[in-house]
This record gives sequence, C-alpha cells and structure tokens, in this order.
Amino acid sequence: MAEDETILVVDDEKVIRDGCSLILKPHGYRVVTAANGQEALEVLASQPVNVVLCDLKMPVMGALEVLEEAGRRFPDIPIIIITGHGTVDDAVECMKKGAYDFVTKPFRIDHLTLCVNRALEKQRLERETRRLQEEQARNLYSLALEQSRLHTIVNHMGDGLLVTNRDLEVVLLNRAFRQFLDLSAPPPLPGPLSAFFPDVGLQETLESLLSNPQRDPEACLVQDFCQGRLHLRALSAPFFGPEQELLGTVTVFHDVTSFKELDRLKTDFVNMVSHELRSPLSAIKMQHAVLLEGLAGELTGKQQELLHRAQARIQGLIDLITDLLDVAKIESGHRTLEQVPLSLGPVLVEVTDLLSAKALGQGVDLRLVTPPDLPPILGDRRSMEEVFTNLVTNAINYSPDGGEVKVSAAFNGNFVEVRVADTGIGIEAEEIPKIFDKFYRIKSPKTRQIIGSGLGLAIVKTIVEMHRGRIEVESQVGRGTTFQVSLPVAPPARNGEHGET
Repeated sequence: MAEDETILVVDDEKVIRDGCSLILKPHGYRVVTAANGQEALEVLASQPVNVVLCDLKMPVMGALEVLEEAGRRFPDIPIIIITGHGTVDDAVECMKKGAYDFVTKPFRIDHLTLCVNRALEKQRLERETRRLQEEQARNLYSLALEQSRLHTIVNHMGDGLLVTNRDLEVVLLNRAFRQFLDLSAPPPLPGPLSAFFPDVGLQETLESLLSNPQRDPEACLVQDFCQGRLHLRALSAPFFGPEQELLGTVTVFHDVTSFKELDRLKTDFVNMVSHELRSPLSAIKMQHAVLLEGLAGELTGKQQELLHRAQARIQGLIDLITDLLDVAKIESGHRTLEQVPLSLGPVLVEVTDLLSAKALGQGVDLRLVTPPDLPPILGDRRSMEEVFTNLVTNAINYSPDGGEVKVSAAFNGNFVEVRVADTGIGIEAEEIPKIFDKFYRIKSPKTRQIIGSGLGLAIVKTIVEMHRGRIEVESQVGRGTTFQVSLPVAPPARNGEHGET
C-alpha cells in the first residue's frame, strides 16, 4: 500500500529534505521535495500527493500561505507542519488554517513516521467514509441495515460523528461522539437532537442548513462548543442524495481541548515570566540612572555612552514585556475597554506632546493637524493612547534625519479618520499584508538598528478592531508610509450621559 503513497517534503534546508527522505523511503513511501511553498504548490498541481510535510518559515512562501492556498485547491491532502522555532501560538495559528498536525525540529524518527501514518490513515478513513456516504445517501434510514459494514469505520474514527435526517432526528452516531458527551446509554435511534446534544446552538445551525434554499452541496458551518472541560469544534454540512434531494445533515466533532489548554498555558506562562522579569529589569534601570547622575562617582564619557546604551536595551526589554502582557490579556479576553464618548483631539495632542522630544532628538519634524469640531468616538482612552503612541513612535523611528511625521484627523461620514504619515523608508508591497502579524518585523539593512518586538502593530490592529474600527496602510519604498485608523462616531448621548475630553 505504501508504494502508492507519495509524501511531499517542503523545506528550504536541503539537509532536512534529505533527512526526511532517508527516514520515509525505507517504509515504502515515495518522497518528492520542494525548497519553498511556491514550488510545493507546483508539485501538488502536477502529480498526486498524499501527505505534505511543510516547514513553517521559508523564503518566497511560508507554511501559513501554503495552508491557505492548499486548503482551497487541495483540501483532501493533510499538511503536517515541521518547525525548529515554532511557538504554541504558531501551532494554534497553523491548526486554525487547517494543518493536520505539527512536529518540531529536531524530530524523532518514530514520532515523524507516526504523524505521517496517522495522516495517511485519516485520509483513507475519510475517503472510505465519503464513498460509503455516497452509496447510502438515497435513504439515511437504510444505514440501520448497513450497521455491520459501517461500525468498523465509523466507530474507529477519532472524531465524533452525528447524522440527522430532515426532521432533525438523530439516525447515526459513533463511539467517539458517545465518549465526548458521556452517553454510556444513548437514547434509541432515531431520536430528537436535543436528547443527544442539548446545546441549542447546534440545532439552530442545522436548521439553517436544512432551510437554505440554495441547496449548496459544499455548504459547511463551523462552531465551537464547551461541554464542561471538553472543547469541541463542530463542522456541519447538508447531506444530499444522488438526485440532489436533501436527506439530512452530517456533523463531525473534533476535540480541541488540548489546543485550548495549550493556549491557556501559554497565556499563564507569558504572564508569569513577564511579571518575574519586569521587577529586576526596573531595578537595574534605576541603578543605571543612579550611576548616570554621578551619585556613585564621576563617569568618563565612554562609561556614560555604554550606560546609555544599556539603558536603551533595558527599556526595550521592558517594552517587550509590556507588549507581551497586552497580547496575553487580549487573547485571553481579560482586557476590558471602557466604552465612553471620547474626543480624539486631546488624545492626539497628548501623544504628540509626549513624543515631540523623541522626534526632535532624531531630527524629525512632528506636526499635528486636527479640526476643532471633531465628533467623539465610543472608546477607551488608555487604549487609544496606546494605538497612536505606537503608530507615531514607529513613524519617527522609520523616518530619516530631516524627515517629517504628520498626524491629522478628519470627520468622514460616520467615522473619525486619523492619519499618521511619514516620509520614511517605506514598506515593500509584499511585506504590507504581514506587518500586523505578531512578532513580524521587516528585515532590511535600514531597519537593523531599530529596536522593537514586532508586537506593536498587532496590538494596534486588535485594539482598533475591538473598537469596531479598521486600519489601512499605504506605502511607497523610499517615500514614506501612511497608516489610517477609522473609528465609528459615538451615537448621540442621552440625557445625563457625559463623555471624556
């Protein structure tokens, strides 16, 4: 069987490609390779492939882009992510994009082969399940006559399976589903959906699929459910017969508890490490300040220069810790926003006043232009200060000596638009879609000396979207970049309500 199965290994390191080939070929698999995501897509389009082993970070096209394109063009091919520097966040993002599994480099031979075997087995089971479903689609009730044929496949699926007819009566469920819901003695079949799965959200989803007049055979709805400590992701789709008659629905439940737990552990870890690091770093910074003020003795010019550099590095670490805590709070849902009418004019004045010394020190002309009658938005003042401090700081950092940063605001329809424009180095067109990704930084000789965590713009985008706004970017290399933040105007205040200024 393995001789007919092809494994595509995608990695920009030849040693990894060769190593995977040496591991997999003795097991009877045919192995083909690609050096980047673009080559991988060309291979997928030109020949049959059963499983893809794809490196997370590669030039030209990385794994996230491959997942998005392959998921659209080759949805039946499982993709396993291999990475030597992946994080839990990377893993969660890959799984959201449709990755089947992930392994970290250096990987164990047995673990790699196990992942490949599991992916191939899943593909075989899905192929066989689809074949059986097509054969039995004329009448779902005839599934009862085929129990002996279906039990082996359905009851050995790792995912839970629930099938209903057009009246939302459950006609089939497998062992995994019973284990998920702790149904040691399930009600008799067919039976009402509420007796098997009490969450009304699933019933509403299935009703919408059954009532869809378009009768789209490719329709699929995804939703998450929490059953105690168990987290399930449900994929529901309509079920059609050979004459396109609607027979019912099929729902597959995937256990994502481990990924939810990983996400929680990641957040707890970030919080713990950040709090443990902030205090000693602040103490070190204060001790450096004492030395720079000459309270411990006179310093030479060289000593002062070194201490100033150390101060800058320490402040960079403190800023990184603050950003990590912000990201952790946002992702865990613990960051709350005070939604009150807020005038952005004073916020922008405060931000530009705060950063004027920095701009002056770097030889950048910082200007603010706002109309006096700017309507208020519904927002959180501290969050808005964070957004525009990030954007203006970036604009100053990426502008050369003698450059200009202009902050302007205007009222446009139902939105207040704030533009932060600089005359700096600009951003390559292919880099723009990535700049809001966490930890992403543009790699260029011109940006090497600029200290940053790569979290600022990710936080900005999240905060703006939490305010029901949007952020857009325009840039030309060598001429500058403009960020535009559009925030909805606050509704008219009712009697007795007052906003901030």
